[in-house]
Amino acid sequence: MIEDDEIIFIEDDEVVAETYRKPWKIAIVDDDEHIHEVTRLALNSYRYSGRPLQFISAYSAAEGRQLFEQHNDIAVCLLDVVMETETSGLELVKHIRANNNVFTRIVLRTGQPGQAPEEKVISNYDINDYKEKTELTRIKLTTLMHSCLKTYEHIINQDHTRAGLEKVLESTAKIFENPYIKDFAKGIMMQIMSLFEFGDSAAFVRIDHAMAAHEKKNILNIISGIGDFAPDEQNHTRKQLPRDILNSVLSQKKKFRVYCDDHYFVASHLGKDNEHYLLALSGELKGFSDLNIKLASVFCHNALIAFENISLNNEIEEAQWEMVYLLGGAVETRSKETGNHIKRVAELSELLARQIGLGSKHAELIKWASPLHDVGKIAIPDAILNKPGKLDAQEWEIMKTHAEEGYRMLCKSNKEVIQLASRIAHDHHEHWNGAGYPNNKKGEAISIEGRITAVADVFDALCSKRCYKQAWSYDEAFDYMQQSSGEQFDPQLIEALFNTKEAVLEIYETYKD
Repeated sequence: MIEDDEIIFIEDDEVVAETYRKPWKIAIVDDDEHIHEVTRLALNSYRYSGRPLQFISAYSAAEGRQLFEQHNDIAVCLLDVVMETETSGLELVKHIRANNNVFTRIVLRTGQPGQAPEEKVISNYDINDYKEKTELTRIKLTTLMHSCLKTYEHIINQDHTRAGLEKVLESTAKIFENPYIKDFAKGIMMQIMSLFEFGDSAAFVRIDHAMAAHEKKNILNIISGIGDFAPDEQNHTRKQLPRDILNSVLSQKKKFRVYCDDHYFVASHLGKDNEHYLLALSGELKGFSDLNIKLASVFCHNALIAFENISLNNEIEEAQWEMVYLLGGAVETRSKETGNHIKRVAELSELLARQIGLGSKHAELIKWASPLHDVGKIAIPDAILNKPGKLDAQEWEIMKTHAEEGYRMLCKSNKEVIQLASRIAHDHHEHWNGAGYPNNKKGEAISIEGRITAVADVFDALCSKRCYKQAWSYDEAFDYMQQSSGEQFDPQLIEALFNTKEAVLEIYETYKD
């Protein structure tokens, strides 16, 4: 029969906080009940590193196998040699090591040393000590336990350090997979919560010192949050970082600082513009080891520096994209269309891109590039561009040149967003069936960006008032798009348009003319 008996003795003057500390598991595998009782009695008040002992018993080698199948964290095994057979204990040693358990300290104990000579056993079996039962007095048992647990703790700590560093390196690599600020911040929080298995709430914060100087206080800009730190529409959270913890972190004279107690882990990085970037986690952190604190600090340091660099790069990119947006708006103004036309096309293009499975980066690039779809209209005379009636054949040929002109204006840039915009300008009037212009491209020969923007542009043109037409109703516009599926438009994109109908109408409510 296997027994599980936790021996925890706490003297009145001991710190109560120790009660949560996990005990060391000691396996006693012996067919003599008396040996179990004597061992427990000798070690019942022993502690190592403030942690008590938990004894688990087995009375045969077969039960010993079951015991090791049920417990993967046995620190020490006190193992009898002779049980069912004269070599039962030795066979169990082989079984334990064969199942990749190299951590448990195995001490063979025998009452019949002549049947298993010490020299032969130590050389042929992966054990850590060999004792005769008669020599294991209380003092010697305590000394033996201290030696075994000290070695076990050292080996486990080394393995945890190795595994922890591997996880940190792997997780640090993963956080760079998504360079977009909110997704990146959320990815970091999910990685660290999974990596160290603590906390139920997390926040990624930037402290705006410019506003702080004006308002005489620290302004927390929550970039992304999880659990109680998840911001609502007004950027309010159910939980806030305690002011004393915040001040403790910010007052340290270091570029990177860490605060940790039983309920909070906060890492802070002082950026180049004297802004603080904080990663805060909250929850039950009791027992969070010094090793975990060090590993979490390494991970957070890398993550916060990466976040700062990506933030700076994003600011540069956003400035470029804003110029793209303003240029697109200038073109629409010249053709007497509202600025909201390019906003709706941009939002709708991104929505469709995500719906058909393009990645976040690709979808966002399409959003920022699509405002330049008609940039070639700069080369079209006002008399043709803003003619209230139908264009004649010659005027129509001139109008069609805007696709080629737009492509020529943009294609020489080496910027990714402008290159993408050049493809959109070139292809957004091509038709799925090959009847479009300027090159009569057909099907998937048309760039995916061009196909997406074509759907967004035509749908918005139908729903908008122009100098040559009144606005159509949403139902009329959807009907036209459905009828043109497989002819003018990519069928997959028309299906995506209908699958996101509510989101489409929400865009139109948000960006009304």
